[in-house]
Amino acid sequence: MQRLPRIIIISLVVVLAYMAWPFVTALQIRDAMIRGDTITLNRKIEWESLRSSLKASISPDTAARLAADPEAPPPSLWQRVKVAVGASVTNTVIERYVTPERLPVLVGYRRMWRGTVQPAIGVEEPPTALANTMLGGTALDRFVSFWKRLRSAIFHSPTYLEIEVADKYTPARSYRATLEFVGWEWRLTRMAISGL
Repeated sequence: MQRLPRIIIISLVVVLAYMAWPFVTALQIRDAMIRGDTITLNRKIEWESLRSSLKASISPDTAARLAADPEAPPPSLWQRVKVAVGASVTNTVIERYVTPERLPVLVGYRRMWRGTVQPAIGVEEPPTALANTMLGGTALDRFVSFWKRLRSAIFHSPTYLEIEVADKYTPARSYRATLEFVGWEWRLTRMAISGL
């Protein structure tokens, strides 16, 4: 009879740890982008599927935003050319920058200088959730700040999680990411950006 409560508690701890694991992976990906750690980014991200999902999310969203305003005058020839060329330019930018070396530059954590990737200068970080406490700057502070920006998290299966996180600089922008359990670790496989 005493074994049953122990088994229940151990099972509960294992389930909670498994549910927290993909969120830890998301934070590891963010930290790897800040540090420019290409080895971690290669291990934690499925690049081909990420690029294709970004292409699919950005192109229709951009076209819809340009055509959404009913009060706007009819588009000029130049505006129509920009919409037509925009999809191919977007695809080129995604192919070039959504790589382990260039993604931190695209996201803004780092910059290119004389052919090398350097930490970004003058990037003002918004205050974190526990900034004015003794826990400010710790892993717990980063996790709480991430948790506050988390809009939704849905486990579609035990190996498939979809999360939506608000951008910390532009709250109207959000990132919908799909993490899948592949090869005994969670990996980022798809992403869509809304509110561009």
